[in-house]
Amino acid sequence: MWLIKVSLRNPYMVAAFVFMLIILGSLSILSIPIDILPVFKAPAVQVLTYYPGMPASSIEKTITNRIERWVNQAPGARLVESRSVPGVSVVKVYFRDDIDPNEALTLTNSLALGALPNLPPNTLPPVALPFDATGTLPVGILTVSNPFLDDARQKDVARIQVRNMLGAVPGCISPVVVGGRDRSVMVYLDPAKMEARNMAPLDVVAALRKGNLMVTPGTAYFGSDQLLLDSNAMAEKVEDFNDMPLTFGGVSNVLLRDIGRAEDASAIQTSRVRIDDRNEVFVPIYRQRGSSSLKVVDGVRDLIPAMEERLPKGTKLDLVMDQTVVVRSALSSLVEEAAIGALLVSIMILLFLGNWRMTLIASFSIPLALMGAVIGLHITGNTINAMTLAGLALAIGPLVDDAIVELENNHRNYHMGKSRVRAALDGCSEVMVPVLVATFTTVLVLAPLALMPGIGGFLFRPLTMAVGFAMLTSFLLSRTFVPMMCANFLPDEHLHSSAAAVARKSGRLSQFLDRFQLVLDRLTQRYLSLLDWSLEHRATVIFGVVMLFVLSLGLLKGIGREFFPQVDAGQITLHLRSPSNLRLDASENRVKQVEQFLKENIPASEREMIVSEIGLNPDWSAAYTTNSGQQDAVIRVQLNHKRSKSAQEYAAKLRHLFNAKPEFSDLRVDFDTGGMISTALNQGASSPIDIEIEGGTVEQSLSIARKLRESVSSV
Repeated sequence: MWLIKVSLRNPYMVAAFVFMLIILGSLSILSIPIDILPVFKAPAVQVLTYYPGMPASSIEKTITNRIERWVNQAPGARLVESRSVPGVSVVKVYFRDDIDPNEALTLTNSLALGALPNLPPNTLPPVALPFDATGTLPVGILTVSNPFLDDARQKDVARIQVRNMLGAVPGCISPVVVGGRDRSVMVYLDPAKMEARNMAPLDVVAALRKGNLMVTPGTAYFGSDQLLLDSNAMAEKVEDFNDMPLTFGGVSNVLLRDIGRAEDASAIQTSRVRIDDRNEVFVPIYRQRGSSSLKVVDGVRDLIPAMEERLPKGTKLDLVMDQTVVVRSALSSLVEEAAIGALLVSIMILLFLGNWRMTLIASFSIPLALMGAVIGLHITGNTINAMTLAGLALAIGPLVDDAIVELENNHRNYHMGKSRVRAALDGCSEVMVPVLVATFTTVLVLAPLALMPGIGGFLFRPLTMAVGFAMLTSFLLSRTFVPMMCANFLPDEHLHSSAAAVARKSGRLSQFLDRFQLVLDRLTQRYLSLLDWSLEHRATVIFGVVMLFVLSLGLLKGIGREFFPQVDAGQITLHLRSPSNLRLDASENRVKQVEQFLKENIPASEREMIVSEIGLNPDWSAAYTTNSGQQDAVIRVQLNHKRSKSAQEYAAKLRHLFNAKPEFSDLRVDFDTGGMISTALNQGASSPIDIEIEGGTVEQSLSIARKLRESVSSV
């Protein structure tokens, strides 16, 4: 009660507090990161180790196993996962929540480098990178196309120029380039000419290494001057390789052009990208941990015109597969719900109390409470995301209730003949305890959600904090802002009928309010009659309530159960696996068949594009794709907003039709419709349920896995 008295005595202090709340809230709204899900604070590190050309089985035995044994010694490590693909070993180390992420990265990097002497010769040093389960999918895809450049040069443009320019976008990460060909200098040898000169391919390799060296001669001193020397031991043009001597002595030197030729070509392609039937190159856009996905996507989109001006003529950049549509929709829904809530509160207060001044007070108090919640979220390091937005939307209901209860009580005291100050003091004091109990009850009910371990706490802790901050701010405003406004903003005169007062100012509104008051009085009388009957027939009422509760329990069987509701992200992802040992061209042909199947069953008017990623490059790309070889592919179908079915409905339809196609009997396909949210909740996995098989040899585990797959597929 003392806070109410202080507020009534110091209205300017309350006004300053409200202005401070508005300013800090506005600054917080402008600076707080906006993302799809909360920041995943559980530290995790992934270690990448490369040995180009080594089969996956050898990678597992000679590299992955040894890296696992070393990084498993890191203090606080709770789980180690690994994945071995041709030429690349990927080891993920998950730490306890109390471990500092930077410390985890440093420890893992040191241990991984310590394993290097035990790895096969010529193994590239391990690279440790932070792993974010909520950021395994790109927030968007930047496609790079140029009709005047071949695949190799398009990839050079994307890898060298586009990626460097994207570094100017705050929070943006573009670690890899997918698709295209890797530009290389290829040496083609003539076996007959080599045999005539008694040379082997290894002799040519050794000679080229000796003749194409990066040499630093050092520094030459001339009296008081010094000169840093340079060398021309590196070939500057592809044609220079043809004039490079391979052997010395004898009648004449043997040059490369004598037994073959060097060409500006590309390495053997192990991955390919198709976008709407065209072979293209794209750069997946990721966001840094804690950065705003919306700002990253908007920053990339704003930078595209400037980038196109600096790239080779004819280069076209397009940002597709935007994953932030869900967040933008949630933000617009929250703003819409807040506006509707404020409007409904205003209408209800105007109808029931007939006082437009109290209507304005309620309309101001709800946005102020939401601003206070945003300030609290910003201070505690949270973001605006789907969960905090849900918390704010959840808090609007109790905020509306508090506003109506308190203003109605002030209105009642005011029309009892009390002064404005006394009515505000008594009205707010009388409902203080019920409002306080309701506030803490709401927070306490949600508190267990914040204490949940694992992914549950990751999701619901920010939601609980959003509701708590909004409710506490609302309670504080009800002790300060509302009584101050009621004491200074209400009219001086005491009215016995608020509707009559409005009549003097607006006849039509007064007549409408009078009619509404008559209807309300009739409803009140009927409610009182029903209440009297209920009190006289208590057993009947209790029996009816119990029976209604029992009958409602039977409905639980027909209600589905989900940890998190399915999200229609407007995207369908197919994880396709062809028969093992299939080469890239053959895999692409199978992907073309699947793409045609998708076009036949999804009308062109309801889809925007189809993006297919086929195969795997033995480099950084292995950490950013689910493909494990040239036989795998990821096909993404982007639906538009005009679609007649949800992504889940289309996926169910496609799954049924796909399984009925005999030509697809040798293909394995998984459908995913959750987008970034589903992948984040699965901690980077593409499916919500993973069955792990431990123990025994790889062959035994594979045999058991095949039997399980047959059993599970029947579910």
